[in-house]
Amino acid sequence: MLTKQTFAVIDKEIKDCIQKTLDNIKANSIDNYVLFLAVGEYRKEYISPQLKISPFVIDYRMDKYKDETRLKFLSNFLSAFYSFPSSQSSTDDNEQRLHMELMIYSHIWESKPFLRKLHRFAHLDNKEEYNWNVIIPDMRKHNFIRNDIRKAFEINNNPLAEVIKKGFHTSLRNAFAHSEYSFDSNDKVRSIILYNYSGEPWELRDISFNDWSLRFVYSALLSYYLLDLTHKSRINLINEFGKDTFNIKHPSKSGGLNNVIIEYRQECDSFNFKR
Repeated sequence: MLTKQTFAVIDKEIKDCIQKTLDNIKANSIDNYVLFLAVGEYRKEYISPQLKISPFVIDYRMDKYKDETRLKFLSNFLSAFYSFPSSQSSTDDNEQRLHMELMIYSHIWESKPFLRKLHRFAHLDNKEEYNWNVIIPDMRKHNFIRNDIRKAFEINNNPLAEVIKKGFHTSLRNAFAHSEYSFDSNDKVRSIILYNYSGEPWELRDISFNDWSLRFVYSALLSYYLLDLTHKSRINLINEFGKDTFNIKHPSKSGGLNNVIIEYRQECDSFNFKR
């Protein structure tokens, strides 16, 4: 169970953290800030004598298309179960909803588009240069999440490191993925029992419904607001800077960086290289 008041506190905490991080990235480097919003990406399939184009592209949309079904379901789910109408002061412990939450939770922390964006977010906030080619491992993503993304936030004392700690736990994701869990509704403390527990100190043997609700909401709102606030910053670029062209550092074939101009077209929400 999660109260309306607790949800509101977490909601504000995550929105504030993400907005502050966006502001930090912009203050560190407007070039990298714009490039983050423009979604620069390395695509090795574009390396071809016939194509004669750079593999370093902007406004790469395949990640958006791949992830849009998950994000639409997440948005609809939050609206349906966490909108807290005036007659509702808390969520209930409906087990059908909990099954769906476990599915959503697992998909969040397996989503390569989400993890790629979160990785760039963390490292740009740490004043590093934009990484065009972020490789997300197919297996053992927990190491990537903890030792790469979360660590980068920790280095810069960014509270999003703590948000990830409060949300992510690989025991929960793996238990759902391998059907190694069940609900214990008989005890006073209703719990999710995890059968993938093997005695390691970092593992979870079980988690109460209340603690699960917190982990789910931290993960769901992190995923939602990272996309939502980034998109709002993108469509506000022209209003914010008073121009529609921006300088970025674009990798050259020789391995260096060239200063190039890109253009944002607000009417169709698209970026292109300025000729």
